[in-house]
Amino acid sequence: MPKRLLRVSRLFWPFVGRELREQYAGSFLGVLWSVLQPLLFILLYWWVFAAVLRARFPEGSALADTPFIVFLLSVLLPWFAFQEGLSRAAGGIVGRRDMVRKVHFPVQVFPLAAAAAAFVVHGLSYAVFLIVFALWRGGLPLSVVGAVIALLALQFAVTAGLGLALAAFAVYLRDTLQVLGLVLATMFYTAPILYPLTSVPTEFRNLIHLNPFTAFAEAYHGAVLASAWPEPLILVGLVLFAVGALAVGIYVFRRLEPGFADVL
Repeated sequence: MPKRLLRVSRLFWPFVGRELREQYAGSFLGVLWSVLQPLLFILLYWWVFAAVLRARFPEGSALADTPFIVFLLSVLLPWFAFQEGLSRAAGGIVGRRDMVRKVHFPVQVFPLAAAAAAFVVHGLSYAVFLIVFALWRGGLPLSVVGAVIALLALQFAVTAGLGLALAAFAVYLRDTLQVLGLVLATMFYTAPILYPLTSVPTEFRNLIHLNPFTAFAEAYHGAVLASAWPEPLILVGLVLFAVGALAVGIYVFRRLEPGFADVL
């Protein structure tokens, strides 16, 4: 096991770079697409909710003076990392079927590198957002940066764990990738990304809390908008969730991996 882990760590960053190069290889704008595509969605959401629907936070609330674009970006960019990272990780083995069949090496590096590539791109975008936000606000406490880094690390652990499990399932059941698209769409609209949790009717809030991304969304809102770390109980819950997802993902992947070459 230690030797296998060492091989994965050695291959990890080279394959992350490969993922970043291959994603837009041959396209005219190349890597710029990784910025343009999220930017288009950001502008659409901002236009629909802020300009058309004129979404406003209740007077007297903690968010009353918060621009909608700041509220939106504080969680939307991490969501992009989760959505893209999980989608790419889930197809990581199926998309590399030729290498899996012909080459003997730790194939779990494929979904892990695919997830990491998405986090690199959207993590850099988040860093730019925080810099601009700090300049607009006149400064940003270091505790905010620390909280965001901690949340992104936990979110990546969750994405990596789920990605490993889904990548293994997708080898045997290709419908996994189609079902994942529907699940992610449902999660997006039932997490407080486009709206604050306080705007959800009381009778539906328990349903919103069933969404595993809701805790992350609220933690990002608290960190960026209120300069507050998640409450200890919430933070412990996120750590347990991340460790559990990673442990389950590794277990499922190891159990299903021996049959990959035969099925592919």
